[in-house]
Amino acid sequence: MNKTDWIEYFEAIHSRIPNEAEIAQALVAGEFSDDEIAEAAEIVEETVSKEGNESGKTVTSVESSDDESITSATENKTADFKSKEKEVIEKLKDNQVISDGVQVASNYFSWVLETVKHPMSKASGFNSLYTYLTLGIIILFASLSSTLNLHAFYEKTIVNSSFSEFGSFVGISTKNPIGFGTFIGLLFVAALFILTLFFATWVALKVLKSPLTFSNVADKYTSLFIPATFLIVIASILSLIRLNMLSYIVFILALSIMSIALYYIILTAKNNLKLDDFYAKLLALMACGAIICVMTFILVLIFTTIIFKSAFTM
Repeated sequence: MNKTDWIEYFEAIHSRIPNEAEIAQALVAGEFSDDEIAEAAEIVEETVSKEGNESGKTVTSVESSDDESITSATENKTADFKSKEKEVIEKLKDNQVISDGVQVASNYFSWVLETVKHPMSKASGFNSLYTYLTLGIIILFASLSSTLNLHAFYEKTIVNSSFSEFGSFVGISTKNPIGFGTFIGLLFVAALFILTLFFATWVALKVLKSPLTFSNVADKYTSLFIPATFLIVIASILSLIRLNMLSYIVFILALSIMSIALYYIILTAKNNLKLDDFYAKLLALMACGAIICVMTFILVLIFTTIIFKSAFTM
């Protein structure tokens, strides 16, 4: 079976075109023979046979030594062929990785545009990888925007104000402590906050005896967070160009959308308790709120402690 026949067979079985990695794996498994590799194999075989024939003509007196040289030549040619075959497969895999990356980015962008229009109707082509991409964008840009806004706030209220002389007297650093370390800390805080949000929502749904899993909750939030993601990116851009007050407003609006998404998921979930729907949803919201409040208090406490230690020189 050649490559074309194998691709047609694959399409008939799986109803889709195989990717480069699957073609390479099939080639290694011997499910079909590639024309280029087959030609290379024929060249190797012809070369080996020619050398064998030439050696056969002079083999009359030293047959044993010529046999050894033919065997050695054959082994060398076979090793070269295998090496070339391996290089071809590695190149195919590398090209496939690049191609898959470009395809995922293109599909993700199309999915985002469709989801912005209809957050609740699950857009076609959803991939679980989109959850990680969306959350990664939120965490990265939220941390960037917060760092830039904190830096601008400290500079305005402490460094470039009359308070700087008093601050220097009482031991507050006149140098802005908000920097790359703060950004790394905010990445950690943002990631934990998102994880807490997911966990608290999952607990609330379990209170209602919902069959939804933690993964289902993450997928739901991914779609509902898309509008907030756009706003957080815009807030970061505004922070970069030092429109900090406008950045604060946009960022708070994004957080409001995330809060509404939490309420929406819980309030629209099916109640499988024997309680009245109002009391069941109230109980679920209280459980969710308690978890979020405790974790938020801990995270804010840790972060403010780090900031104060950086700010005070005494």
